[in-house]
Amino acid sequence: MNIRHFALSLILAGNLITSNAWSEIPSGPEAGTKGIFGPVLSWPIIPIHVTLLPNGNVLSFGSTIRGTQGGFVNAVWDPSLGTEASAHIVTPNAIHTDTFCAGQTVLSATGETLVAGGDATINGKRNYSVADANFFDTSNNLLTPGTPMAFKRWYPSLIPLNNGDVLVLGGRDEKDLPTYASTPELFATGTGFRSLTNAVSEQAYGAKFGSWRYPRGFLAPNGKVFILGHNGKTFWLDPSENGSVTNSNLNAPTAEWSHPSVMYAPGKILAVRNNKKAIVVDINSATVTMKPVADVNAIRKWSNTTILADGKVFLSGGSDVGNQLIGVSYDTEIWDPATEQWTITASAVTPRLYHSNALLMPDGTVLTGGGGAPGPLKNMNTEIYYPPYLYNNDGSGTPAIRPAIDSAPENLVWNQTFEVGFTSSTPISRVTMVRTGSATHSTNFDQRFIELPFTLTEGVSNSITVTGPTDRNNTPPGFYMLFIFDQNGVPAISKIVHLQD
Repeated sequence: MNIRHFALSLILAGNLITSNAWSEIPSGPEAGTKGIFGPVLSWPIIPIHVTLLPNGNVLSFGSTIRGTQGGFVNAVWDPSLGTEASAHIVTPNAIHTDTFCAGQTVLSATGETLVAGGDATINGKRNYSVADANFFDTSNNLLTPGTPMAFKRWYPSLIPLNNGDVLVLGGRDEKDLPTYASTPELFATGTGFRSLTNAVSEQAYGAKFGSWRYPRGFLAPNGKVFILGHNGKTFWLDPSENGSVTNSNLNAPTAEWSHPSVMYAPGKILAVRNNKKAIVVDINSATVTMKPVADVNAIRKWSNTTILADGKVFLSGGSDVGNQLIGVSYDTEIWDPATEQWTITASAVTPRLYHSNALLMPDGTVLTGGGGAPGPLKNMNTEIYYPPYLYNNDGSGTPAIRPAIDSAPENLVWNQTFEVGFTSSTPISRVTMVRTGSATHSTNFDQRFIELPFTLTEGVSNSITVTGPTDRNNTPPGFYMLFIFDQNGVPAISKIVHLQD
């Protein structure tokens, strides 16, 4: 399938998109309620790490072109060119850093992707650590080296903060001893890294309880970072000055580090835990609260959670036994924040286990892929999930006519109102923003969701006046997909906007 709907769905000469422009989107009798997966698509590598770039392309890295461990190449997919091999650019990173099991995030100040840490091979043995920091530039699709971190890190998390800085947490430092990078570092564009020497913690992101493995950290409404430990322990990290870390009042159920967590709304975290349990953690006040929600329908080790354009959460992949073809979850699930219930949705073809991924795309689909290195399967492939909101809700399973964004600003600041010109056969019912994602190892460092109020623009047809984000703690600087929805709940293809001072 050549999914050129990114380009085909544009408005030409001011005309409404017709269903003919969507003829290449798959149809199915249950698509309107469960969504549907497209066919399995070849990928030049195993996409162990994936990032949606500011230009709408997808960066992936982490394996060789033979599908083995080794992050010495970068693959960039341009969705506007379809899904054939010609739509991918594969380049060596030329920096001598193995970016396998690094952490990555897009920097708001420059649009570059910061890739921190990674792998090293010593005396023929892999899975040692590096302190390297590298920067991927979308203008030339190249990775260039920067000043390294103070600590080596293998499996670190990179958390965007409210001023555009990036907090680096966790990771293993030395393999043989072993030691762990229990001192956080802060990256600021223009000045580089500095260590938060008063925020050292072996429990929060160090040696204890395996907490160094991609710590689950979330920028909170109070400007601090809330850490939800794999073992259920929780912490507050204050990144100001030399940093500080304190225990939170909450003890959550335990989880494997292969279980995902996601901040689906400001200050609210949906977390999958052991024994199919799911919880919502509310960090909007000093006293953190937690409540159980409906169980997921399978154990799902090495699954992924993705915020959809409408704010629901898509859960895909995983199995009963970590990285084994035992109890594979081919079915997917969608969690609705309004009901706090899960709904079984479409089934994938390929198992997605360790080193698999999922990423919301600007057209509202979800790119799922990867798995392997090591694994029972070597998945140099992806599958695209088309959510129910892309289909008519009449039971036909046919793609819906979509509204379209005709005009919107490229840049936003906080507390700004702005106009969005649109084409739609029905009134606009919602406006949302979803931060572009950076995902690996069952976690996504970047995704955020916010609903925006709007009114009809006075005296102008086919235009709405939107009140933009007001709180940089809930919407930190960065790149966001701006979606509008028609009265039937069908989203337009988003416009990527840059929220920055």
